[in-house]
Amino acid sequence: MKKGAIVAIVLSCVVGAGALTFAGVSWATTANNLGMYKMQLEYVYQRNLYELTDNINNIESDLGKLQVSTDKNVQSKYLANIVALANTAQDNIATLPIEHNAINDTTTFVNQLSGFCLVLQQSLVDGEDISMDDMDQIASLHESSQNIKYELNRLVVLVSTDYSIVDHIKDPNIGTSDFNDQFGGLNNDIVEYPQLIYDGPFSDSVTNKEIKGLSENEINATEALNRVEGWFPDYEVTQNGETNGKFETFNFTLTKGDQTYYAQVTKRDGILLQLNSGYEAGSATKSEDECRTIAETFAKDVGFENVEAVWSTVSEGFAYINLCVVQNDVIIYPDMIKVKVACDTGAVVGWEAQSWAYNHTERSSLSPAVDEIRAREALTMDVDVRTVRLAVIPNDYVGETLCYEFMCISDGSTYYIYVNATTGQQVNILKVVETDDGNLLM
Repeated sequence: MKKGAIVAIVLSCVVGAGALTFAGVSWATTANNLGMYKMQLEYVYQRNLYELTDNINNIESDLGKLQVSTDKNVQSKYLANIVALANTAQDNIATLPIEHNAINDTTTFVNQLSGFCLVLQQSLVDGEDISMDDMDQIASLHESSQNIKYELNRLVVLVSTDYSIVDHIKDPNIGTSDFNDQFGGLNNDIVEYPQLIYDGPFSDSVTNKEIKGLSENEINATEALNRVEGWFPDYEVTQNGETNGKFETFNFTLTKGDQTYYAQVTKRDGILLQLNSGYEAGSATKSEDECRTIAETFAKDVGFENVEAVWSTVSEGFAYINLCVVQNDVIIYPDMIKVKVACDTGAVVGWEAQSWAYNHTERSSLSPAVDEIRAREALTMDVDVRTVRLAVIPNDYVGETLCYEFMCISDGSTYYIYVNATTGQQVNILKVVETDDGNLLM
């Protein structure tokens, strides 16, 4: 559920070793290095293709079930499932080594499907029924998903033979890509994509997500290498080619002793977009607060100013920390960076700044229309308010809202309650849930 928009505030912070995807391939490395990189990349690419196919298979199944369901609770469940699956499918598509135009129609379809189902789900919450027109639209979406499912399953069968994705990625010296061409069936008459008629959520500005945080200024490979060497002076840095996708990046391997890290630097502006590793933590010597400070310091060292740790949790020897831009003392949750710090050495072993790259911009209006006293009227008398801050939070599907963030205690549990700073209405509530793997916000 896209309360998930704010749960992106939180334990999307799990920048686990497997959650940060390294992509890219070098066509100019030595044979030994190429063999190692090929194995790593082949695994990543195949995993994302399999996950994408599995998500589309489940979407097709749930759309079919939705067509024959008459119970609102059951319909709501399937709609929520489809939204979650579609959002994950978007991530899978973004990490596959294919040109945007080769799968543009499918990307748009998945984005619009997510928004369409989210709107239907909200209408059920508001007590409305799914209309016959919407049911016709669901039938059309189901038919399209069946055809997409067929095409993706054909690709899975191909890859499950002796077909190597890495060997069929675009060679810059030739300008062709067999793997890219394999997706051609998704952009021709095999799949007829329905036109979703819906003002707002399905406008181009929403479905074709704009990268706001990066300028059009590009750096070259040498400049990117120099930046990585400056950020990680104690590591041996090797360049591993480039990635072309939503974010065009230069890719690097960093080694120090027996530890290996993978990093991506954007061509636009040259920011550190991702860092991941298979680091295994030993006994903790750093506290959670120390790890928060380490994450904030590291962010400044690699060029991210005015960021602050707004959430953290510790699990299995690692601190998972969410950093957000703070502008005029207002937390900007959409501009988030997720950091993973090893509690034994204090090393930053995971980093993901995609949300920052997508959303970061200087906000022009951060003044509330209602004061804190009026905003408190939206709270129940049973909560004990511990802290209050202004925060910009992402809306369920598009846009963002300036809110008062009240951190409260009630019956021994911690809640974050968000009240719209323009209307004074309560817009979201998150509960801190303690688990064996750290604290979650739900």
